[in-house]
Amino acid sequence: MIRIPSSILREAYGHMEESYPHECCGLLIGTASGDERIVHAFRKCRNLNTERAHDRYQMDPRCWFETDREFEKSPWDIIGIYHSHPDHPSRASQTDTDEALGAGMLGYSFVIGSVQNGTVAGAQSWVLNEAEKRFYEEPLIVDEGDRR
Repeated sequence: MIRIPSSILREAYGHMEESYPHECCGLLIGTASGDERIVHAFRKCRNLNTERAHDRYQMDPRCWFETDREFEKSPWDIIGIYHSHPDHPSRASQTDTDEALGAGMLGYSFVIGSVQNGTVAGAQSWVLNEAEKRFYEEPLIVDEGDRR
C-alpha cells in the first residue's frame, strides 16, 4: 500500500498534465515499513527519451543521484517512481515491466497516471514481483491531511 497526501498527488498530476502529450517521470520520497509506503515529498525528473517521449520515459540518472543526496541525512528515502501514460491506461506496460526488471527495481511503488487529452483521468500504483516477472496493483490511498 502507498499513502500519498492529496497536495503532493495534485502537484504530480500537474507535472503529468504540463508534460502532455509526452511522458513525464519523477521520484516519490518518504518512509517504508513492510509493505506500507508513505509519501512525504516528490521530485520532478527529466525524461531523457526524446525519440519516443510520447510513450516512453528514461529518467535522468542525475535526478536520482541528487535526490538520494538531498535526503541522505533525513529519515526519508526514495520509495517510488511516478510517470504518466499519455492517452493510455494507468496500467504497467510490458516496457515498464522490462525496464523495472532490468534495473532491479524491487521494493518500490510505481505510480502511473493516465493522462487523457491533457487531463489526468486517474492513477494506479504497482509493485514488481520479480519471481513472476510482472507488476501487481497495490492500494493507493490519498490522504487529505498533509504529512509533510
